[in-house]
Formats: sequence, structure tokens, C-alpha cells
Amino acid sequence: MATPARPPPSAIILLVYPATLLLGSLFSAISPTARSSTSHPGPPASPLAPSLAADLHMSESPVNYFARKNNIFNLYFVKIGWLWTTVAFASLLLAQPAYRFYSSLSPSQQQTRIRRSLQAFLRYALATTVWYLMTQWFFGPAVIDRSFVMTGGKCQEILRQTGKASPHMSTPDQLAVLLSATTCKAAGGTWRGGHDISGHVFMLVLATAMLTFEAIGVGAFSFGSRVEGDCVRERKASDPDHDAVRNIEQDGDSGLAVTWSLRLVWGVVGLGWWMLFMTAIWFHTWLEKWSGLFVALSTVYAIYILPRKLTTWRDIVGIPGA
Repeated sequence: MATPARPPPSAIILLVYPATLLLGSLFSAISPTARSSTSHPGPPASPLAPSLAADLHMSESPVNYFARKNNIFNLYFVKIGWLWTTVAFASLLLAQPAYRFYSSLSPSQQQTRIRRSLQAFLRYALATTVWYLMTQWFFGPAVIDRSFVMTGGKCQEILRQTGKASPHMSTPDQLAVLLSATTCKAAGGTWRGGHDISGHVFMLVLATAMLTFEAIGVGAFSFGSRVEGDCVRERKASDPDHDAVRNIEQDGDSGLAVTWSLRLVWGVVGLGWWMLFMTAIWFHTWLEKWSGLFVALSTVYAIYILPRKLTTWRDIVGIPGA
């Protein structure tokens, strides 16, 4: 297996996520603005109590724009966040020299490109599968919805309207209503009472971490430093990717594609981090945010950190840029 142009990023960079959640949670606890936005009748809620997100989105005029669930960034970025993640990842796969094919490549170099591309797609597929099972579908309702119900959560308004055991509802229909947050909210119900793992935290951490590791990996390959305005190191003619670097350097259009693909990726990562910070301030309890973080970082560890230590797993999923 080829060696990356420089070592892959340290797992220490993942500490930015717990630091972001901690900063946002502390801000929500001590800021008068945040506290007034989350205020509601009755005794103050414990930070480990059921989520206040339902109360927040019911407020007609939140103090902060980002406390509104209908803010433009939530509607057109976070709600379709995995689509943005997919587009950004696809731009890396299509534009970066680590994956592209050139006529001057030898058969062995072409095989290396194929292996890199397949492993990159496998890493994306694994992350997408975890995202889908957690937030969309897991042999019925998603894992987040199932865990909410298992910890005592209910669709309160639906229960009031139908009763605990409505004769007009079959058991599968009742389960569909009770186990799906989307169905509950669409029917005018309120999703309350259980441990609501933060899907926003989970998705934003997983997506931005995945794109960061992928971008740093392919950026380190060949001339990623030049894209950032630095001097690129000279590659020896014996380097298996020497011809590819030379072709890219002579092709202005390809160089432009490389630059813009990285800009897209870092744009998605930057906005994703900002929305993670906003989520940390305005939505969910501490425990719900940290449980979403734990699931996301566990996935990132399995896909990007564990292969560095486990050779058999590295041979399957690879390392970005290697």
C-alpha cells in the first residue's frame, strides 16, 4: 500500500467536537439571552431532563434567529445535511488527483487509483449506513426514535386523541405513531418524555469529521499544500504518482477543479461546525447532545482511526490519501 505524502491527521483533532458542545452548553446555561429563550412555565428543568427542543420551536418569536427551527440554515443545510455531505465527498472523488486517471499512468498506478476510489467509497458507504440506521430507518423506525420510546418517550397529543388503546387502531398503526417522531409531529403531536439523542449533533459531527479526514488525506497527497498557497515539495521521478502530479500541474482546468472541490468541502465543514455550535446552545439537554456525539465519534473512530492500528481492517477500508 502506498504511503500518504504526510502522516494522517491525529485523532486529537476530534477534541474540537466535545469542546464545541461544552462551550455551547455553558453558554446556554449562563447567557441571559439563551436562558430567556428556553424559559417556560413551571419549575426549571434539569440539564438531564427530557429535551426542551419541543418547547423552543413552539415559541413564536425566539430571541435568537438560530433558536428557530425554521431558520434558513436549518431548513436548507442541516435538514438535508447528508445531501451536502454527499456532494462534497463526490467532488473530492471526481476532482482530486489521488483518484483521477491519466493516460500516462502505468497499469499498477491505475490499479492503485481503483483501490483508492473503492476504499473511499466504502468509507462513505459505511458512514452513510450508520447515518441512515440512526436517523431514517432501522427495520421500521430509526434507532434514535426507538431509543426515545424505550426510555419512556411518547407522542402525547396522539395519546390524548386516540387513548392508550384505541379500538380503531391496529397494533402496527399504534407502533408507527408512537415510534416515529416524524409521524408524531406530522399528526400534530408532541414528542416528549424520553431520552432524545440529538440527531443534529450526530449528523453534523459525523459529516464534518468524515469530510475533514477525507480532505486532509487527499490534500496531503501530491500538491494539497499548493492549493492553500504554500510551496509544494518536489516529488521524485520514482514516486508512483509523479506522472499524475505533473499532468495536474500542466492542466489549468484540473487545478481549478481541485481548488474548488476543497473549497466546497471546507465550506460544508465550516457551516456544519457553526450549526453544531448553534445546536449546542439552543437545543437538547446536555446528555442528549453528548449521546449524539458519542455515537458519531464511535463511527468516526471505527472508519478512520482504527484502520491505522488494525492492518486487516486497513486493507479493507484504507486510509484517505494512501
